[in-house]
Amino acid sequence: MAGDHGLRSTALATVGHLHHHACNFANAKAQTSAHVVADFPLHDTLPGIRGSWTRAEVLRYGELAMAAYEEFDGDKWSPYYGSCRRGLRRMVPGHGYVATAFIYATVDVLPEWVEPIINAEKWDDSAHWIGYVAVAGDAEARRAGVRDVAVVWRGTSSRVEWAMDVMTSIVPFASGGDKKKAKVAKGFHGLYTDNNEKKLDKDRPGSEFGRVSAQEQVAGELRRLLDYFRDERDEEVRVTFTGHSLGGALALLAARDAAAAHPGLQVRAVTFGGPRVGNRAFRDGLVDGDVAVLRVVVAGDPVPWLPCLPAANLVALPLTLLPLGKHVHWLARRWAPSWAYLHAAGDELVLHVAASEHLKQDYDLQGRHSLDVYLHLLDGGKRRDVALVNRSSSMLIEEVGIPARWRQAANKGLEMDAQGHWFMPKRDEDDEPKANDKLKLPEELLHRHRLGRDMPETARPHAG
Repeated sequence: MAGDHGLRSTALATVGHLHHHACNFANAKAQTSAHVVADFPLHDTLPGIRGSWTRAEVLRYGELAMAAYEEFDGDKWSPYYGSCRRGLRRMVPGHGYVATAFIYATVDVLPEWVEPIINAEKWDDSAHWIGYVAVAGDAEARRAGVRDVAVVWRGTSSRVEWAMDVMTSIVPFASGGDKKKAKVAKGFHGLYTDNNEKKLDKDRPGSEFGRVSAQEQVAGELRRLLDYFRDERDEEVRVTFTGHSLGGALALLAARDAAAAHPGLQVRAVTFGGPRVGNRAFRDGLVDGDVAVLRVVVAGDPVPWLPCLPAANLVALPLTLLPLGKHVHWLARRWAPSWAYLHAAGDELVLHVAASEHLKQDYDLQGRHSLDVYLHLLDGGKRRDVALVNRSSSMLIEEVGIPARWRQAANKGLEMDAQGHWFMPKRDEDDEPKANDKLKLPEELLHRHRLGRDMPETARPHAG
């Protein structure tokens, strides 16, 4: 047993050493190009490479990203599993924004032992609601001095999405500019560009929600909003892509596309705990498109370190263990191979759990990746309820008195009928998933804004 323990320790140490060097090698160039804008505690205004970022606006985009998690139906027993809990006209993103369209991604169907289909009447076999497009209402546009369009991407919330996340082989990303050598992670690329026009098999029809890819859905909605606000109303328009984790990766893909399709448009990307997405050519495409990128990371969150190297290139790892390893690192800062993943160049905001007296200092990988922890640290304890930290994590110290992972729907969504029998209720018709549903401009936009502008943030419904 002692010998086994020693061998196991040696193996773990060796793997850890390889992982450390591989990550450093692939990330070195990105580290030199990133500009750390601030450390916690934050000032109200954060200096950046392209202008500045305010604490309030960074927090706002984080909460818009949180709305995508809150509204996602992740209940395996629900016939609506994988959809948005609310219809387009009932969703309230908050902060004076109005949702104008939903985004659906086509996901590969996993074997039933991996992703069991519990409810045979599932609304769709191959589409997942992956985010939404929202536009700032009149009051918010006047305050900001620009009509902001937010494209919000949801992070990973299901096994099938996790399976696509770990597809780290690097594939060409042909769209979004002249950089023909641009490559990105296969899993992110698939979620962003796949569609499902054809039938899956004789018993499972293709998805009406996935006839066009998420990429095409976003491109079409942006054209529609730009035609109305920029061309018809002659307003200044800005587009901001945001998301947490997987959502951050998709935000960067879409930001590059938007910058290439609309030269001169102000395009920004604000990501929270986002992974690396592509290679040097992809990163350069963001720079060439003048995309302003802010990466928000919590120290100790493992996701921003991923993916490291594609599995096919592990043969390169021993090079970093040679006595000249430090010179390899120096070369990596000067040059990165086409197959190495790099972070997007831009501003980086690093947050630390030690800045909050309410957070545990344990190295909790899942907890440090929680978007609620990000928002707690960004807020600095000024406005957000500290109990939200433990909604889906256990990061709060015991003295706060809040149980871990406390969020769940009452009775797990079941209701009781007049005979005392429990059942899973159907949704209201207005909350049923509808393909190709968009808010009509301008009449519905004005109506929705009047309904939602005075609604307090706490009135937004939370998912169970």
